Amino acid sequence: MAKTRAQRERGIRQDELRTFIAERGKLSYIFDNLEKIEELDPETDQYFDKRLQQLKIANEQRIRLLNKYLPDMKEEQTEVTDLPPVVIQLTNASDATTV
Repeated sequence: MAKTRAQRERGIRQDELRTFIAERGKLSYIFDNLEKIEELDPETDQYFDKRLQQLKIANEQRIRLLNKYLPDMKEEQTEVTDLPPVVIQLTNASDATTV
């Protein structure tokens, strides 16, 4: 099944947005924040809870942004359009010959 004009334009916009987000390094911020969370020490850090909450919220917002503008590629990859239709021929049991 061929893509409609709207689907093609949407794909182009998604590709441009993926490029933009990749250039901005949004995904790397998430990994940086995860490393910062791992480095936090609850016993010695006076503001542990505040820092942890701040980093968690930042990651959640970035992940929401990525999910909103970069949907899973599984949907696009599982679409199969080049396969021919399946034809099943049914026969009567009385017409079949037994050997």
